[in-house]
Amino acid sequence: MAPPKRITREAVLARLSAAPPADGTPSMDELAAVAGVSRAALYSLFGSRAALLEAIGAEVGPSVAERVLAAAGELVAELGLAGLSLDEAAGRSGVSRATVYRLYPGKAALFRAVVAANLPIEEGLEILASYGHLPPAEVMPMLARTLAQGPVPVGVLRSMLFEVSRRDEETEPVLAEVLRITTAINGYVRQQMDAGRLRRMDPALAVEAFLAPVMLHMVSRRFIEEFGLTTLTIEEAIDEFTAAWLRAMAPPARRR
Repeated sequence: MAPPKRITREAVLARLSAAPPADGTPSMDELAAVAGVSRAALYSLFGSRAALLEAIGAEVGPSVAERVLAAAGELVAELGLAGLSLDEAAGRSGVSRATVYRLYPGKAALFRAVVAANLPIEEGLEILASYGHLPPAEVMPMLARTLAQGPVPVGVLRSMLFEVSRRDEETEPVLAEVLRITTAINGYVRQQMDAGRLRRMDPALAVEAFLAPVMLHMVSRRFIEEFGLTTLTIEEAIDEFTAAWLRAMAPPARRR
């Protein structure tokens, strides 16, 4: 069977320019349909919906849900889960209480949405579902670029790690989501080890070695830029981390 044709940013942008989406705020599903590719492909190429819209020159303001999530993210970063309040999120975002409660019927649902907004779990799962048959040299860069959708608020990541470890009713849904993506990546890495494409080691540790540098860089990115510690773009930095992981995980050369 012939290998799948490589999808490029240029080809996607050309298709979207030739047949732009309908007026309004197009979703990734709508953009994918116009471009003739999967959502996973768009996320792997552009990282986020906002980055794709910017690339095609679309001026789209944040939706109501995005405004609420931004406000809720600020609350989580500043005060943790204990300080997250649907009423306060409504006040900060300038959205009515009724709308916030309609979108997120409870504190647990809002916290889960904040985490999902900062950790693109569904996009990562879609990449594994669509491209899991491909080798690590192709899949791991796609995963890394999808996870690196923009600087992760330090407070949000810290709160997520701390709160999830408490294992209570409000954080269990978040833990379940995190386990979905880590379990899926673990499974892919194990399969690639079995196929001889990756060095054998504990798959969970191999995944930690992949995720930790990417997440740390996204958390510290603003400080790295502020003090001029690197000239690399986010995309170039993530590619460097991924290439280093792939080199370290390359299977040992066979003796002749």
